[in-house]
Amino acid sequence: MNPFVIGFSNTIASVAAAGPTTNSPLHFDYTYFVQLISFLILVWILARYAWKPLMKIMESRRQFIADNLAQAEQERKDAEKIRLEYQQEMLKARQEAQSIIEKATKNSEKRAEEILIEARKETEKIKQGALADIERERDRAIADVKAQVIDMSIAVAEKIIQHQLDMRGQEALIEQFIQEVGDRPC
Repeated sequence: MNPFVIGFSNTIASVAAAGPTTNSPLHFDYTYFVQLISFLILVWILARYAWKPLMKIMESRRQFIADNLAQAEQERKDAEKIRLEYQQEMLKARQEAQSIIEKATKNSEKRAEEILIEARKETEKIKQGALADIERERDRAIADVKAQVIDMSIAVAEKIIQHQLDMRGQEALIEQFIQEVGDRPC
C-alpha cells in the first residue's frame, strides 16, 4: 500500500479519536500539523534510505524472474530441438534398417538364384555324364554282341565246314546253333 495513504488514514483516525475539543466548527488542532510534518519526515527518510534499496531488491527480483523465464524458454526450445533431432535420427535409423533388410532380401534372393543355377548346371552335368555312361555301355554291349555274333558265326561256319552236310543236316545244325545261342548270356 502507498505510504501516503497509510499516513493520511492514521492522521484522520487520530483526529477522529481525539474528538472535538470545542464546539466551534472552525477549530484547529495543531497536533494535526505536527503529525503531518512527522509523517512527511518519515516518508522522506524512507524514500531516501529505504525506497531505493527496496526498489533495487524488487528490480533484482524482477530481473531474476525474467532471467529464469528466459532460461526456461531457452531450455524448452533446446528440448524441442533435441526432440526433433531425435525424431529425425529415429526416422533415419528406420530407413537404414529398412534399406539393410531390403538389401539382405535382395542378396538372399540373388544367392538363392545362383544356387539354383549352380544346381541346374550340376544336374545337367550329371545328366550328361549319365547319358555318356549309358552311351558307352550301349556301345560296349553292341560291341560285345557283335563279337559274340562273330564268334558264333565263326563257330557255325567251322561246324558247317567240318560236317559238309546236306540240307537236312544243315537245318538240324542251325536249330542246334539257335538253341546254343539262346542258352548263352548276353
